[in-house]
Parts: sequence; C-alpha cells; structure tokens
Amino acid sequence: MVGREREIDRIHAQLTAALDGHGQAVLVAGEPGIGKTRLAEEATRMAAALGMARTWGRAVDDEGSPPFWPFRTALRSLSGDPWPSPAERPEPGAATPEVRAQERFRVFEVVTSYLRSAAGDSGLLVVLDDLQWADASSLRLLVHLVRTIGDARLAVIGTYRDTEVGLRHALQQALGDLAREPTVSRLRLVGLTEAQVAEQLTAVTGAPVTAELTTAISRRSQGNPFYVRELAGALGEADRRADPAHALPAGVRDAVRTRLAKLGDATQVVVSAAAVLGTAVDVAALAHVVGTEPAEVLAALDEATVAGVMHPDRCEFLHDLVRDAARSEVPRATRLSVHLRMAEYLQRRPGAEARPAELAHHWLESVPLGDPGQASRWAERAARVASEQFAWDEAADLYRRAAAVVDEPGRLCDLLIAQATEHLHAHQMGSAKETVLAASRLARSLGDGTRLARATLVLEGVNDLTWSADERSLCEEALTLLPDEDSTVRVRLLAQLSVDHLVGQDPATSGELSGTALAMAERLADPVALHSALHARQIIRSGPDGVHERLELGDRFIAHGISRRDDAAEMWGRLWRFDALVQLGDLGGAEAGLGGISAVVHRMRLPLAFWHLARCRGAIAIVRGRFTDARSYGEQTLALARRGDHLGGLLPAQGYLAMLGMLTGFHGEEDSHPLDGWDHLQSLHGLIAMVHWYAGREEQARRTYATAKAIDELPGFLLMPAAAGLIELADAFGDRPMLDSAYRSLAPYADLFCCGGAGVIATTGSAHAPLGVAAAALGRLDEGVRHLRRAIEADDDAGAPPFAALARYDLARTLARRRRPGDRDEAAALTAQAVATARELGMAPLLDRAGKLAQALRGEAPGPLTRREREIAALVAQGLTNRQIGAAVHISERTAENHVQHILTKLGFTTRAQIATWVARCEG
Repeated sequence: MVGREREIDRIHAQLTAALDGHGQAVLVAGEPGIGKTRLAEEATRMAAALGMARTWGRAVDDEGSPPFWPFRTALRSLSGDPWPSPAERPEPGAATPEVRAQERFRVFEVVTSYLRSAAGDSGLLVVLDDLQWADASSLRLLVHLVRTIGDARLAVIGTYRDTEVGLRHALQQALGDLAREPTVSRLRLVGLTEAQVAEQLTAVTGAPVTAELTTAISRRSQGNPFYVRELAGALGEADRRADPAHALPAGVRDAVRTRLAKLGDATQVVVSAAAVLGTAVDVAALAHVVGTEPAEVLAALDEATVAGVMHPDRCEFLHDLVRDAARSEVPRATRLSVHLRMAEYLQRRPGAEARPAELAHHWLESVPLGDPGQASRWAERAARVASEQFAWDEAADLYRRAAAVVDEPGRLCDLLIAQATEHLHAHQMGSAKETVLAASRLARSLGDGTRLARATLVLEGVNDLTWSADERSLCEEALTLLPDEDSTVRVRLLAQLSVDHLVGQDPATSGELSGTALAMAERLADPVALHSALHARQIIRSGPDGVHERLELGDRFIAHGISRRDDAAEMWGRLWRFDALVQLGDLGGAEAGLGGISAVVHRMRLPLAFWHLARCRGAIAIVRGRFTDARSYGEQTLALARRGDHLGGLLPAQGYLAMLGMLTGFHGEEDSHPLDGWDHLQSLHGLIAMVHWYAGREEQARRTYATAKAIDELPGFLLMPAAAGLIELADAFGDRPMLDSAYRSLAPYADLFCCGGAGVIATTGSAHAPLGVAAAALGRLDEGVRHLRRAIEADDDAGAPPFAALARYDLARTLARRRRPGDRDEAAALTAQAVATARELGMAPLLDRAGKLAQALRGEAPGPLTRREREIAALVAQGLTNRQIGAAVHISERTAENHVQHILTKLGFTTRAQIATWVARCEG
C-alpha cells in the first residue's frame, strides 16, 4: 500500500502481540476512500502469513439488515451460524429491565466465548468494517468483546468513518467506552503526500505523470487514495497532456457521474435501482424491480464492472462512494417505486416471514406510494424479532417507524407502548418516559383504562425518583378507568402506586396500598400478580421495622419460585431471607443460606445473579473478619457490574470496597477514592464523608458531612447504616443535634444489626455499638457503657470479631471518660483485646487508634488530636470556660464540653490543668 508503511508495521506488531496471548483491538478511522478497508485487507494477509485464522464482518448502509449483522457474517464464515437462539419472552411483571439486560449479557458471553475458542493456539483476526453503519447492539457487543480479549490470541480490527456530520450516538458511546480499555489502540489515516500521490498515479496509469498533474490531483484530492484513482481515471491521454487544472473534473462525484453517464441506458437503469436497494446485489430481485430478465441484469452488471462501477469479484459496488453518487441521481418517485416493487417481490417469495427487517425496510421506504398498513405490520414484526435478539435500540426505532405510518388511534397506542418497552430495555430512560407519556395521552383520549394501565406499567419496578410523581398520577387515573374488581392489572397498579407513595414520604398510605395489592393477588392466585405484589411489599417493608415480615416474604417467594420452577423468584426469595437474617443478627443462618443461593444462581447463570451471590459472600467474609476473601469478593462484584453494564450493582460494589477500606485501611491515594463520581447523590454524603475521614482528608470530610441528609429524610432501607456512620462522624465533629437525632432514630432497633434492608453488602455489627457511642458523646456515660457491653455480647455471640473489637475500643474510651473506680483498668484490658484482634485480622485503623489509647491509658504518650481539638485545647490553656470556648468558635457550650472530654480521653488526662500544661509543652 502506497504511503501506509508505518500503519502496516503497527498492525503487524499488534497481530504478533495477539499471537503471543495478549489480545489486541485496533480502531482505524478516516474519511471515505482514505484506505481503511484496504488496510484491513492488508492486515488479513499479514495474519494469514502468521498462521492466524481470519474472519470478516461488515456493517452495511441498509436499514433492512438484521441486528448484529457484522458479527453474524463474521461468525458464519467461521462455522455456519453459532448465534444463540432467542430467549423465551418472560411474563409481564416477571422480568425487570435489569434481568433483560443480563439475558443479553449471556448472549454476548456466548459470542465472546466462541470467538476466544476459535482463536485457540493459532490465533484469530476479526475484522469489522464500516462501523459507522453498525447497529447499536453490534457496537455494544464489540465493547463487550474487547473487554474480554486481554489474555486471548485474538485481534480485532474495526474501521469507521470519522468525518460524517456528527457520529451516531451509539458509535460515539462505543468509542468512549473503548478509549478506556488498555487493549485498544487507534490509527487515523490521513491523505497521502504529494510524492506518494505521484507514486500512486504511476501505478494507476502505468506510466510516470507530470509534476503539474501530480500537484493538481494532490490538491484536488487532498491525498485521498480513492479520489486520486478516480480523478486519474477520469482523464484521457489528451487530458493528461493538457493543462491539468482545467482538464480535471470539479470533484470526485463529478468523476463518478461521468463514469456512470458513459453506461448504456439499460445499464444505468439497473445500476440506479441497485444503488437504491442496498450494498449487495440480488440479481433475481433486481430483475423483477427493473422489469427485465436476470440475464439482462447480469449483462448490465458486467458492463458496469468494466466501467469500474461494480466490484469485479463481488456482486456489489466497487466503493460506497460510487453507490452514493449513483443513488443521489435517482428521483424520489423512482426510489419509492423501486422499494415498493422490491417489497412486493420479497413478500411473494417463500420464507418471507424469515426476512421481516428487509421487508419492513422496503415497505417503509415505499410510503406514501406503498401501503402504510403493510409498512406498519412488517415493521412491527421486525421489531419483535429484534427484541427477541436483544437488539432493543433497533426494536424501539422500528416500533417508532411503524407508529409513524399508522392512523388508527388504538393501534398507534399499542405501538407506542411497545416502543417505550424497548427504550426501557435499552436503558434509554428519557425516551421511555417520553413515549409512555405519549401513549398515556392517547389512551386517555380514548377513555381506555386497559391501555392506560399497560402504558403506565411499562416502567413498573423502575422506582425512579424523578418519575414517581408522574407515575403516581398515571396509576391513580388508570385505576379509576378500570372496573372496580380484582384483576392482575389492578394488583400491579396498586403495587406500583404503593412504592410511589413510599418515595413521596407517605409510608402510611404506601403500606395500606401494598397490603391491598397483596391480598388481591392472593385471592386471584395469579403468579404474575403475586410476583408484583410481593416485590412491592418487600420494598415497602425494607426498613428495619419490616425485617420479620421480609423474612416471611422471602419464604413465600422461595415457595412460589420452586412450585413454578421460576429460578428468578426463588433467587429473590433467598436473597430477601439473607438480608433479613443479617439484620436480625443471625449470621449463622444467613451463612447457611448461601448454599441455596449458590445453587439457584448456578442454574440461572446470569451475571446479575452471580453479582448477588458475590455480594452475599462478601458480606459474610467482612463480618467474619476474612478480609482477604472480602476484598476478592468486592473486586468480583465490581468487575461483574462493569462488565455487564449493571449500573445498579456498581454503587453497592464501590460502597462495599469503601467499607472494607475503612476497616483495613486504604492502600494508596487511588484506593482511598472508592466513591468518586457519586457526590450528586445527597443520601450518600454521610458515607463519602466517612471515606474522607478515614483517608485523613479532614476538611473534605467536614464539608461533605455538612451537606449530608437528615436521618428522617433517608429511605428506610438506609436508616441503620446511615445512622451508624453519622454517629461516628458526629462524635468526631462534636455535632450534638445530629447525635441526638441519630440516636432517637436508631434506638427502636437496638437489638438488630446495622445494615440495609434491601441488598445487604455488609453489616457493621450490633446497633448497640453506635447507640453507645452516641449516648456517651451526649454525656450519658452510664447508658453508653450499657449499650456497648450489649454490643460486645451480641457481636461475640454472632461471630463478628471485627465489630466486637471496635465495640471494645469504644467501651474503653467511654470507661476512660467515666473514670469510676476500676474503669481505667477495665479500659486498659479492653484496649489490649482490641489491639490483639486488630493485629490478628489486619484492621490497621483500629490498631492505630487502640494502640494510641493504650499508650495514653498507661501515661506513655498522648493520643492524636484533630485540628478542631487542638484549637479547643489552646483555648482551655488560656483559661476559658466551656461557654467562652463555644462563643469563640461558634459552637454550643455542650459541644465545647464534648470536645474537652474527648481531649482528656485522648491525652489520658483528668483535669483541664493537665491540658494547659500539655499545650505549653507543645508550644515550647
């Protein structure tokens, strides 16, 4: 290839690396005609020389191509068609968008595993050409494939135009995702230099060309190899001798038009129709469309091949630019007629039902000349097939196009509902909501409660805070339009409405509606209704006050799943039981339940299911103090969430690693930022502040803590872990109002273990521990001691050594502050136990704090003070009272007293005079 030596060398190096077991992906970009496909062809020759297998898939500029077309053609050339069979469509209400996404992930895994296996020991090169035309599903699969090839003898080359007016959103997103992958490298082809243009011209013309012609063609073509060839081919021998500036066509399209104009009339008709119909040419179909015999079509194609319009080896255009030029010359009426005749031809052929995408394309493109009813029906069929193949972006667009040519309101509403469902599966939430609202308006105008309910329930179970108000109104309106009698639809509406009321801070109404939905589902004995009602009830009762009911709900859902052989229902039931048992402090029962969870997860073989199994195992590993295993499970959940685009699993996985870091210490700056990017969620500010505090970023911790939500503003399933964390920070920052609020919120659940009520990632042990810390910080030292003794007992009994050790440390601090006879000796003994456990388990933060407290209790060395505590100590040394200190630093007298007590404890002192002496010694 002229002028591409550097790029060829780079690709050869990538192929060699792939052959050594270091998978590679190369993205080749550039304008049309710049040589991307030619470079990929050169790569296949190099791969062959290295003994690698090769396969080629190409996206085409034909909307009638099936989903995943580039991958399907690539796989077919390897072994026939190993594409996975479509999954059965789940019952309404039984499969969340998250589950549907995991089903697509399983298909992606099958394709990826097949390609990795095909690479074997000798290697495989996969070329995916013209990705600017690839469907969104193919691009998602490409990203998935590239993320898995690191240890495979597999190379992937993808080519795409980067000079279109705005890259398609799907391609932009894929390129952004791939930019972060270490296996990906990029090449952008640019125009040839003038010397290289001269070399190409010599090769094309078979003789040296003049410098003037080279300069003119180089300037006109900007060094684009295809343009160079076209401009050179447009010149005759006399033209080459003339002034090249005047002899050259005005542009490449003019050169192609000139070439097309030289074809015979019959050939021009055939070529024009072929350009309208698509990239490849079906001779029999083309003969029908132009109204001639196949032999005459073949003769016309031969003439076009000689003229450099058609490819000599394949029944397609020589280049997409040639097809573009030919298509641009076809009048609109002719284009509509060509598509109509093609649609009629395909519909009469045997097996027409197996080509819905192609038929939909031609019928839709024939409107208004063609039949809108046929266009709509075939588009709907194609959309259903696309959905079954997990190509939801394409399905949504097909439903949209079907709706655009329909006049009948009821059918239009049905198509909009189907379109919204596909948007949801594709995680296009904005489009899903917009389409649901459009369908709802139409259903409302028809007074059709059933259709309004179907539209409303598209987003069932999504529980989006930004949507709940709209959804609540839609649910209420649909219920008024439906008959006031038991029905599955009514159950699902009531169940969703109960969740919307919970989001709207109306727990009483929420609970009543949920109870009504569950009772109705039981009367109906309908599995879909029961599924929705139980799921909603579990969410409604996800606060600590619902723990016993959630345990019962888990048992019911397990029985429901086993009786109906519904693995998803059984899995959720077992997970609900696990969460409830951990919150009840029955860690043995929760751990024993892992076997049942594992069995159903391995039957399902969905990434989402494996994610839940890993998070349950991780929660047990943390509470048992098996921190090496815990980190492994945390990394596993994070990898599964990222690899499967499981956004709902990403935050919990990062939160888990944050909690693990606070127990064992953060290793390096990067490790100490596990929750970066989640600051927009105010309900997480308490946890983010905790991370900053444990990482030594005190100022950031204070700023973030100041913006944390009040306890009573948090959802029930977050109450216990949030209250526990805020108590620790409020104790450190002397925030008495927060201590009081958190204590009162947590006190009713003192005998439970602190964790979420919906998807436990970890527990911080007995709730008596944070309650003890809060009581002590509020000056109720005896109460604090009682809580902390009960926490130690509960954590020891449950087998939670890390949290028993933390409770011993907090009890030691409290006893040291109380200073009754024997308190100091007991504090020293408790501290020694905490130090021993921290050292054994690898709890670096506790080891540091307990070690310093032990030193302070022995009078050997003072403990560390925070910035605020050093400020307070200096004011104590000046002889200020607690009231005067409060006024000086703008805090309450009680908070100032708490700070002074903390200083005394940390320094191992008993009087303010000792603080003054210590300050003087430090300043001296």
